[in-house]
Amino acid sequence: MIACLSDLSVAILLSDFCLMYFVFCDSLTLVEKKNLAVGCLAWGVLSFIGLYFVFAHFGIRSQLYKFILMIGWLPWLVIFIVTVSRKLALHVFVCGITRIWSLFIHSLTAIIITVIFEGENEIIFSHAMLYLLIFIMCLPLSKRYLTKLLPPDSFFVDYGQMIAFFPIMIGLSVILLWSQEPLIHSWQERLSRLYLPFVFFFFYRHILLTTEHLQEQKRTEQNFKRMQEQLTVLKEYNRLMQEGREKVAIMRHDLRHSYRLISVMLQKNELDAAKDYVDKQETLLGRTKVKNFCQTPLLNAALSFYVSRAENLGIKVHTKINLPEKLSTDESDLALLISNLLENAINACSKQKFGEKIISVRLQSIERQCILEIINSCDSLVRFDEKNYPQASTEGHGFGIASVKLFSEKYDAYTDFKLEGRLFKVVMYWRI
Repeated sequence: MIACLSDLSVAILLSDFCLMYFVFCDSLTLVEKKNLAVGCLAWGVLSFIGLYFVFAHFGIRSQLYKFILMIGWLPWLVIFIVTVSRKLALHVFVCGITRIWSLFIHSLTAIIITVIFEGENEIIFSHAMLYLLIFIMCLPLSKRYLTKLLPPDSFFVDYGQMIAFFPIMIGLSVILLWSQEPLIHSWQERLSRLYLPFVFFFFYRHILLTTEHLQEQKRTEQNFKRMQEQLTVLKEYNRLMQEGREKVAIMRHDLRHSYRLISVMLQKNELDAAKDYVDKQETLLGRTKVKNFCQTPLLNAALSFYVSRAENLGIKVHTKINLPEKLSTDESDLALLISNLLENAINACSKQKFGEKIISVRLQSIERQCILEIINSCDSLVRFDEKNYPQASTEGHGFGIASVKLFSEKYDAYTDFKLEGRLFKVVMYWRI
């Protein structure tokens, strides 16, 4: 009898472990599944031995049975957390929702058993067997709905990790009612245990829908800001092109006059004066030229705008752009990334009080990898967060770094920020 109850108790605790597995099963690797199986088997054997001696020493009592079911799942949870490498908040959340489902089956089983049986031993054994039977019968339903409850990875990051504790707090309220001394509780208490899980699912569904709405609103705002920045770059690029065309038109108008002047100088054998005049005209012609950095229009517009802006501020800019005509990286994403990083570099150089102001931009494709390196002179203190991203020194700033994070997540890009002496460097590379 003791061995039978020990077996049943281990099976019940193992069922909680199975619920957690169902939630994560689609994202588990083969190594994680193998380690879970080994850990599950090892702890199952140890649990059986331990429970056998506990029941043999203390006897089969309802309070002991309740206590085992109340805390016996904790070692299984530890095995799962150690084996499956995920965020702790996500593990806490999954533990909470599986606890609620498990407690719902416990409460339903208790209501059925207490109607049929009266003796303490009969209730304990019947509860254990009926619980496993109901669990198996509900297995397709639980697997279907529990897998749909897993929120996206950004759920706990953007809207607070405290939400992860919401389901387990609901579950604890049921456990506290369940842990009271009487073997058979009143009908009001038993029905309340069935009611609380529905309260959780209702509120959780509301939180999930609200979160999706907020995330969609955030994406819309980011896209609107992105479109505004692209429109600004294109307008400024168009302005540069228009200025160049106007200067060329003036030079073409004065071209005949220039030829006459050069002809007169040559007739008078004033070679130095003619050479100086040609050099001045060449310099003026160079000012009308809008640099062509690459073949992608939006990226070329962004580079032209920010390089021209930096040079007008007295900043020396060195560029090395070598990209194929076709990129798998979205052109607008890359243009927005370059724009934000160059804007940050120009701002840093503008605040520089001493020394030469320089910006170096290197963007090239090498062996199916895209490499971006931007270096700018900097004489101010830069603080980095725990992920080595620069922190905004003024409230309301930091949009450039936010765009870098979004780009890194989308393209799985390696990103590294460094402050080496008086040079601030950002290096990024990703597969194309």
